[in-house]
Amino acid sequence: MSISWQQWGLLLLLALRFAVPAPAEETAKRPVFVVRTARGKLVTGSWRQLKSDWSMRLGEGDGTQIAGTEILSVRRVNALLPPLPLDNHLILANGDRVPFRDLRLIEEKFHFRHANLEEGKEASLPLSAVSVLWYAAPDKDLDAEKLRRRLLAGTRTRDTLCLRNGDTIAGVLTNLNADNAVVEVDKRRVTVKTPQLAYIAFNTELADPLRPRGVYARLVLCGNRPGRGGRFSLTAASADEAMLTGTTVFGAHLRVPLSDIAALEVRQDNSVYLSDLKESKYTFEPFLDAAWPFAVDGNVAGHDLLLAGSTYDKGIGMHSHSRLTYRLSGDFRRFEALAGLDDKDGRGGAVHLRVLADGKPLLDRTVTSQDGAVPVSLKVEGVHELTLEVDFGREGDVRDVVNWADARLVK
Repeated sequence: MSISWQQWGLLLLLALRFAVPAPAEETAKRPVFVVRTARGKLVTGSWRQLKSDWSMRLGEGDGTQIAGTEILSVRRVNALLPPLPLDNHLILANGDRVPFRDLRLIEEKFHFRHANLEEGKEASLPLSAVSVLWYAAPDKDLDAEKLRRRLLAGTRTRDTLCLRNGDTIAGVLTNLNADNAVVEVDKRRVTVKTPQLAYIAFNTELADPLRPRGVYARLVLCGNRPGRGGRFSLTAASADEAMLTGTTVFGAHLRVPLSDIAALEVRQDNSVYLSDLKESKYTFEPFLDAAWPFAVDGNVAGHDLLLAGSTYDKGIGMHSHSRLTYRLSGDFRRFEALAGLDDKDGRGGAVHLRVLADGKPLLDRTVTSQDGAVPVSLKVEGVHELTLEVDFGREGDVRDVVNWADARLVK
């Protein structure tokens, strides 16, 4: 069935905030999904088919057919977007998160196992595609989430191996297996016991983001399965009523039961995320003397975007009082997002949110942390400048950590 854009926010918000997992048997048979379209409609139903052109069919009987060019996102209605992986995983230069077992490095390629890749057999990807190899936080670092984000955003001219005691070694990683890691430091081979490693942050000058040509999708795996929270970019995919198969950007064959899917985000030219655009202007007015730059694909406190129980990959983080402006080409029909105070860093906060089009307010409302995720869907046809504003609330700037999750412009 089709639902107007005025209704989609309430339905999605209820699914996110009050999601109760269905019985395992029922979920395995008929997981229900919500498809958000470029026309602002929300289509719900059991997943029947995904074709190679990214078109989908949902619902009983003949169901509802949705053209691939119309799809923005597909979300499981009884599952929150899970946290990013916490333990052993590879963070790719394109932002993918790939949990692994039995990792080894041979001749510039990582070889590993993941239950959903290559039928559980060994998969591989190029070393140049990896930004960070993560095992655990160093013993002295209590904020692993912030550390991972800092490593992903940083620049390096050499590979940096960090031990669990906090010591670091900079050089060129040449070999790695379950027992040892070998790094070349000033033409000298240094061997480190792999169990002593906390993480390896790789030379960013050699990074290859494996950016796909044409349409692709980001698959998010549910948080209660092996490889929980994994994010995989797919260059091709298809699915029947039970199973999705596809090809990752690093060429591995993927196979996932629909019951293990939290989301499928289709990336194509019908929309663009604000976090992928260059801002034209940013202004910040401190309440006292603290400075808060805006954040891309994370919150302003250096953490992941957490809103109404879900962890979002894309979005903008802001703090009061700030204004962030983007120049638009005029080709966009709508701006949409889920806006609110971060579940952790914004707990107890209160702000005034505004969205302005060429200086004229399209949205003007007070939001507290009790409001969760506020759906935003605004017409921006003919608009040349779009501004997001976060103003002080009732407590000044206390815990005014605002997330504009999935903030995007739709053509």
